[in-house]
Amino acid sequence: MTERPPVNLQELLVACLRFDGAEGDQALAGRIAAAGWEQLLGHADELRLASVLITAVMRRRLAPPVPPLTLPDGRKTITKALQQRWTDHLARRAIMRQRLDEIVAALRREDVVPLALKGGRSIVTGAPDWRHLRDLDLLVAPAEAQRAQQIVLALGYRPAGEPRPRLIHHHLHELYRADMPGWIEIHRRGGPSRVEQFLPSAELLAAAIDPSPGNTGAMVLPDHLHVLHGIVHHHVGHRAVKHATIELKALYEFAAAVIDMDEGGRRQLAERAARHPRLLAILELWTAAASDLLGMPVAVPLHLPTDSIAWWASMCRATPDAPSPGIGPELRAATSAERMRRAAGGDSALRRFYWRLTMPLTFVKRPMLMPTLRRRPAPSP
Repeated sequence: MTERPPVNLQELLVACLRFDGAEGDQALAGRIAAAGWEQLLGHADELRLASVLITAVMRRRLAPPVPPLTLPDGRKTITKALQQRWTDHLARRAIMRQRLDEIVAALRREDVVPLALKGGRSIVTGAPDWRHLRDLDLLVAPAEAQRAQQIVLALGYRPAGEPRPRLIHHHLHELYRADMPGWIEIHRRGGPSRVEQFLPSAELLAAAIDPSPGNTGAMVLPDHLHVLHGIVHHHVGHRAVKHATIELKALYEFAAAVIDMDEGGRRQLAERAARHPRLLAILELWTAAASDLLGMPVAVPLHLPTDSIAWWASMCRATPDAPSPGIGPELRAATSAERMRRAAGGDSALRRFYWRLTMPLTFVKRPMLMPTLRRRPAPSP
């Protein structure tokens, strides 16, 4: 396991990524030079934020004004190193696009239409081009998942080793091929079972749109559902509440997407989140975090309630040695009288009583009772 990076590298990275940061900030550029570009890029690599850091550095003109050169001893100037990293990043994305197109074409020939989730959406649409992803997540109807898996296996993809028996997981076994820089996950649900109560897979599939000409490509989610799925995936699916953390990469992607939304898109986001008080509380926590840490402007109709600010502040005070506050702050935020009134249906006293009664159950991991069948990979050609 890598050692925990010095706090100054994390602070430096956040300072570079802030959306309200000034161009040509010489004080920040000097801090980067003092810390070392290699160290900062290495830390960003660990967090899978190197491509984001490069775009921020170039946009804010933080790199030293030297030509992009490879020196006789093989060393590169920082501008050349950044340029090369960006070229490599785009090349990797281009290969993933080729692999995705091949898989989608094969699936569509069998009348299976996949929905590209999370980072896969940026591969389909081409934006944002700084989005780094390790794998392609393709959601299909549950009844089609095994058939979709077999179609991808027929393209030469293989599990890494013997497929392990698992309970009914939200995706099937990860599939790899030598010319794919990452892996493929065929999803039968949009996330772990505890996510379904907030954002059902059936809703995602029903709302999906095809941005390709002639409706021949992978489907994607509309902006507001894409953003909401991202935060629910990380916060609920990855159990961020248990550890009182928000992943910086996920927070940056959330903030960037919200900034790109118009007022109508933000309204759709807020209204969909308001279907459940806990979902509304999570959205407002992430809004508070993105505003404070990354300088994201909070535009109407998004809210920045005082309890969300306090909740985020308590997370910032947490240390590895301090015990996690657990579900307490989130449960209090989700059951606050003010938030339940703002939630859809909150004008009903009976609805508010139901939410208060059942809210603790939303933190319980749903049991997985039915095992999937063990399936051996197809023999090598």
